[in-house]
Amino acid sequence: MQENFWAFLIFVIVMTGTPGPGNIASMALGQAVGFKRSIPFLSGVVIGGATMDILTAIGLAELFMSYPQVSGVLKIGGMIYILYLAWKVLNMQANSSGEPKAFKFTEGLALHPLNPKHYAMAVSAFSQFADPSAGKFTEVMIFVATFTIVGGAFHCLWCFAGESFMKLLRSPAVRHTVNISMVVLMVGATAYALYK
Repeated sequence: MQENFWAFLIFVIVMTGTPGPGNIASMALGQAVGFKRSIPFLSGVVIGGATMDILTAIGLAELFMSYPQVSGVLKIGGMIYILYLAWKVLNMQANSSGEPKAFKFTEGLALHPLNPKHYAMAVSAFSQFADPSAGKFTEVMIFVATFTIVGGAFHCLWCFAGESFMKLLRSPAVRHTVNISMVVLMVGATAYALYK
């Protein structure tokens, strides 16, 4: 991974910067409650993603490949969780008469371990870029640190973009339409990752 670091970094930027459940949920939350109130959720997303990356690098991928039924359960659980988050995003907007509730740290923590896109990109990245002859600890540290820093930065950027929408879109009807669009994208991206 050290020899192929720049290619790996480009892969991580493309994969973590594009729309997926984590980025779209971050944007929707930023739009609904602002960046500051989204920090607990974003912290959970980053820690959950790092945990998933560590587990993938030390052998979780092999478990899923050896036992496809475990992977199937994870996919179903992931889709159910994404639908739950989508419902919460829509419910925040529907109950906009009061102060919308921000997502919790624990809701962010569960996002990546139940996110099929994250699992697919982590397994793909580690299998393509890790050097089996290099020290495992070094490879895992580079892998996890790169995904955590770049992914965390993009989640924050998407949340800032959502907050910017909130400032620009004063009409509740327009904001509700934007939220519905984000929910459709979040669920669609997850469904695509599941059935790709």
